[in-house]
Amino acid sequence: MTTMLETAPSQDRESDDSVLGRVRAHLPGIAARSAEAEAARAVPAEIITALREAGVFRMALPGAWGGEQMDLVEAARVIREISRADGSTGWTVQAASMAWFFVRSLPRETLAKEVFGDGADLMLRGAIAPKGKATPVEGGYRLSGRWPLASGSFTPDWVLAGFVVEGAPPLPDGSPDMRVALIRPEQVTFLDTWDAVGLRATQSTDFTMDDVFVPERFTGPLVGANNIPAPFYDLPYSPTGASHDAVILGCLQGALDDLAELAATKRPAFNPRVVIGEDPVFQEGLAELHVRTAALTALSENTGRTVMDRILAGDQPTSTEWFTFTGGVEYIHDEGIRILNEIMTLSGSSGLYSSHPLQRRWRDVRCVSQHVAGNNGSMRKLGAVLSGQGDAR
Repeated sequence: MTTMLETAPSQDRESDDSVLGRVRAHLPGIAARSAEAEAARAVPAEIITALREAGVFRMALPGAWGGEQMDLVEAARVIREISRADGSTGWTVQAASMAWFFVRSLPRETLAKEVFGDGADLMLRGAIAPKGKATPVEGGYRLSGRWPLASGSFTPDWVLAGFVVEGAPPLPDGSPDMRVALIRPEQVTFLDTWDAVGLRATQSTDFTMDDVFVPERFTGPLVGANNIPAPFYDLPYSPTGASHDAVILGCLQGALDDLAELAATKRPAFNPRVVIGEDPVFQEGLAELHVRTAALTALSENTGRTVMDRILAGDQPTSTEWFTFTGGVEYIHDEGIRILNEIMTLSGSSGLYSSHPLQRRWRDVRCVSQHVAGNNGSMRKLGAVLSGQGDAR
């Protein structure tokens, strides 16, 4: 059933031959294996392979390098639909496909020839948090450290790691010299540390390195100029992720689907002659949650479109536009868990059971809402701009 939460398809981007069109063919299978994936703490390898063939891991990469060159809004639609089927799979896709943004400062020649020289169907894991420490040596750095939350239930083609250069002078703004690196996976040790309340199939594990040599050409400033030739990468730097809110919105829609299905079969404990969907109070509650989720989806679409249109026009978003977008991401994290709490309340005792998909949705959204993207300070920065206190960037 089509609802107002779904974006009307366009011929060029959402046809059967588009990434989104190809992904839609796999959604029933992803949903059917959601409980299996959670129990195994890994998205099934067959699903990862199918999504890779559908193009999700190259969807934001430049066309010149073999990517689909989808923008922020288009990629978010793909992630929303996958997350509607299963939150862990949606998170895995957003983490592996959108994190290329954080290596945009690496030299273009390195990226074009040594990273993407054989194509763009590459999968990335890692962490941009500068948890590593690096000692400068001839030709590069010796890097050691332990990084948390490297999402991806697959063997990556590359690993992303943020680090601080030891002994380097502070940057002009007084911050330490923080950089990012791409490392081959065989130089990294992944640890079995991910046993969390939600997103259990994402394998968001820790990883370590001990005195690994990283050539300087495979590093770049944590916040630096863009060397990836696609408009998405010209957006202002933000360490909060481009599509975390898309995972929440997809999970909310999936939870509303689950609740509507429950409404047709669940009978109140003390009135077994009716189903809960016949109750006017339930009907009004379901409708309100549907509209609130639709409003969040529209917020994400509209603010994302505004900042992307600025970039496509060769400009940068204004401070108000940018912090409305990033503040919207923060708000969706906060409001998303409130909506899921109310969905769980309407489900009665059904949502209490770990076997019910609603509980999995609740735990996934709870997990996403704990991320720094849901606590990024953008609302405060937007308020500062709106109240005339200057550009808070």
